[in-house]
Amino acid sequence: DLNSDQKLFTSVAAGMPPDATFVDGPQVAGWAEQGALMPLDRFIKQSGIKPTDYFAPCWRQCSYRGHVWAMTYCADPNFAFAWNKKVFRQCGLDPEKPPTTIAELDAANDRITRMEHGRLIRIGIIPWSQFGNANSIYTWGWAFGGEFYDPARRRITADNPKVVRALEWMTSYAKKYDVSMINGFRQGFGSRDQNPFYIGKVAMQCLHISQLDDIAQYAPDLDYGLTYIPAPPDGEKHSSWVGGWCLSIPRGSRHPREAWEFLRWCCRDPKGTQAVGRLQSLLPGYRKSPFIDEVKKRPGYSQFLRIMEECRHQRPVMPAQNFYMGSLDRAVDYAVYGEMTSKQALAKSRQETQAELDLRLAGR
Repeated sequence: DLNSDQKLFTSVAAGMPPDATFVDGPQVAGWAEQGALMPLDRFIKQSGIKPTDYFAPCWRQCSYRGHVWAMTYCADPNFAFAWNKKVFRQCGLDPEKPPTTIAELDAANDRITRMEHGRLIRIGIIPWSQFGNANSIYTWGWAFGGEFYDPARRRITADNPKVVRALEWMTSYAKKYDVSMINGFRQGFGSRDQNPFYIGKVAMQCLHISQLDDIAQYAPDLDYGLTYIPAPPDGEKHSSWVGGWCLSIPRGSRHPREAWEFLRWCCRDPKGTQAVGRLQSLLPGYRKSPFIDEVKKRPGYSQFLRIMEECRHQRPVMPAQNFYMGSLDRAVDYAVYGEMTSKQALAKSRQETQAELDLRLAGR
């Protein structure tokens, strides 16, 4: 678990770190704040690398306090919106017209969802089940036009009014169908080949780029489409955000120049980024990688490329991001299970994350 890699931090403190390390994009700022990483600015300048060489969120997630601390190794455009065309046909919906607004998404869900003897048999979408609670609220919060962090003021904005609206919409499904009923419905899904979207039990979901290979392996006959995430009229059209792994040089590396050449080859070199792309089946952060032209021919990848080209967001670049994820996860649970209103839950997340951020910025 590189989110809290005590082995790495111990090796840095002992003056015997590895020459290079992976770091999850959202953790770059935290590791930099803790003094675990070496700034890469001089290597970047000597190599002639520019911010515009990269998709903007990929560069921003690696930049903190005026320095660049990592290079994007692979990028996840989160997410494409997928719909099951076979289920759409069965429900009298146009299989070539996915929902583009939240109202259209709700209407499609109403047509798709089936109950038998008081049990859910099929549902259109489960809003908080998009790769976990925190990723779900980030996804819908941005789609609704909200923001989660003010970098100029270093203030957490979890209870931004539009983020609150997003969570209220998410929890409306828990109230409409009873969250315990949805949980019972979800219990039957386990292994990757039994993904509810692949087998037609959930007709719409946010799709991760890695699932393209899963579908090819486990559901090759699945008739589905990919588009942008729906948004309300006053929200953010074509909303998305970037995740993914980065490479960095730990502070105290004994071979920093050699480590940089490894980073540069993996994250900026045409052949290197192509090799990494083929290995991971993920997009590079480097805009001019030949892998980008290569994957345009693969089913599904062209939509993810369009999403990446328009992407505006990355998770907040600040040293309490890991804490923030846990706090947002709890906030969604509080709201979905009716323990707090959406506004109360997100206000609690703002308050506790701000307190944690202030401590970390103060070096405690």
